[in-house]
Amino acid sequence: MPENENRSIVLLCVLAVFVGIIGGVGAWVFRMLIGFFHNLLFLKQFSFHYDANIHTPTDVWGAWVILVPVVGAVGVAWLVKTFAPEAKGHGVPEVMDAVYYNEGRIRPVVVIVKSLASALSIGSGGAIGREGPIIQIGATFGSMVGSWVAMPTRQRVILMAAGAGAGIAATFNAPLGGVLFAVELLLVSVNAFSIVIVSIATVVATYIGRLLLGAYPSFEVPALQIPDFGISPAWGLILFIPFGLICGLAGTLFVRAIYWAEDRFDAMPGNYYSRHMLGMLIVGIMIYLMQRYAGEYYLEGVGYATILDVLTNALSDPWFLLLLFALKLVATCLTLGSGASGGVFSPSLYMGATLGAAFGTIVQSVFPETGIGIPVFAIAGMAAMVGSTTGAIFTAIVMLAEMTGDYNTALPTILCATTAYALRRKLSPASIYTLKLNRRGHAVPEGMNSAFLAAKQIKDIMTRNFTALPEGDAAPDSPGIVIWTREGRITAAERRFVDRGRPEEALTSVGAPEHYVIVTETAGMVDVLQKLRQNGADIALVSTAPDAGIAEDIVGVVTVTEISNALKDAAILQ
Repeated sequence: MPENENRSIVLLCVLAVFVGIIGGVGAWVFRMLIGFFHNLLFLKQFSFHYDANIHTPTDVWGAWVILVPVVGAVGVAWLVKTFAPEAKGHGVPEVMDAVYYNEGRIRPVVVIVKSLASALSIGSGGAIGREGPIIQIGATFGSMVGSWVAMPTRQRVILMAAGAGAGIAATFNAPLGGVLFAVELLLVSVNAFSIVIVSIATVVATYIGRLLLGAYPSFEVPALQIPDFGISPAWGLILFIPFGLICGLAGTLFVRAIYWAEDRFDAMPGNYYSRHMLGMLIVGIMIYLMQRYAGEYYLEGVGYATILDVLTNALSDPWFLLLLFALKLVATCLTLGSGASGGVFSPSLYMGATLGAAFGTIVQSVFPETGIGIPVFAIAGMAAMVGSTTGAIFTAIVMLAEMTGDYNTALPTILCATTAYALRRKLSPASIYTLKLNRRGHAVPEGMNSAFLAAKQIKDIMTRNFTALPEGDAAPDSPGIVIWTREGRITAAERRFVDRGRPEEALTSVGAPEHYVIVTETAGMVDVLQKLRQNGADIALVSTAPDAGIAEDIVGVVTVTEISNALKDAAILQ
């Protein structure tokens, strides 16, 4: 191995330790910020301690609690609008966009604004989660570290993924989940080197998180931790297939509802302030009505106290559980659609738990001989909702085991989650993360597709359908790429196609001569996408000697057609 490469690996390992330290401490600071805003706004107390697994006391504000989310909305809108518009929303799409379209660069100000805006959104009662923000915060730290030292884009992306995984691991005490999240959604190339870097950061962050936040699982339910837990009779496992289909439908509904709500709020008259305040006013009313008629706020914040109620069988009425599912869906759409800053992971856990408990209660009444506990359906539903909506299916399965401290529900969880994921992919090819980028016109692979595409060299997808002609010659009467030359050197490139909008189907060129870039045969697909974007180009000319610009060296071309075909191949293989 060359000496320079050895130095690069050692340097990245050292930087990974630094990213892990920042990720662990950052997760702790973020949790403290949430506690500060929550205690100040809901309890009128100056304190950083906040246990999300305990219901918020409801005897402080009375009906005035309706205005607590509105006050938070004003602060969030001011932070986002004034300092960092990219801090709006659930965070992960912005990280993925930076990976594929911005050379792994995120503005440092995002760390501060995202931390404050998300902590204020969650602390003031927004029906959202803390994982999206901590992913964006951790990834931004990784990007910053990767910008302090000169390095290729691919290495900076690895540090971004390491930062995101570190944040996840420290926040939820889920090191395996942190590593898997980075692998499934952020790493464009999964190899021994990238896995080591991500693992180092994740291990360091988890250790620090345990020192600062405790070593307990997110949902500590001793009744679940039964070594000899099983399902008897075995046919009870079959029940998790139809339940998985239900979760797949629910996941698809959640993906579409989020962006439907966002579009509706964007179309409203007024500005960001008025729209966000309106959305959070409705959430405040919902929170108060739940307290008035059900005894607890139930819908506010991350909702872990309600999830714990489900896992401990404190909530067992299937109709009330289905009501909680529906109201949480509406509250989350109102919160994020109107412009809050927070994640979708916790709402997915909430909806999966309530849906699973409702389904499990019905199963127990119809098939009592199965002996399947309601918490088993709740855990399977949580994994199914997270995996189907985000596309991080393995992350969801493993993280639920880590968050509950129970590894004995693996079989029904895997069966339910994969079924839900497959149905969501069929009904909605884009996940809740990638759909946001698709709406911007950015094609981003989901899940393991990223590794598949990164493994593709540009020579694997290029077409040889091109013609090189001297300037002044007549263009050919056939579709394809025409490369114009002067004295053997490339001067322009023209994309010709059949114009089917005209009766004679004439050959037409678009914007000739188009912008083009020259790349090597061994260039990675992601690198070529970034180069095209940076240069505003539509055509990549594949050359054996890219620096010379000589027509004879061109061996192929790549346009949006070849890239789209590669993405379709990846989707088929997924």
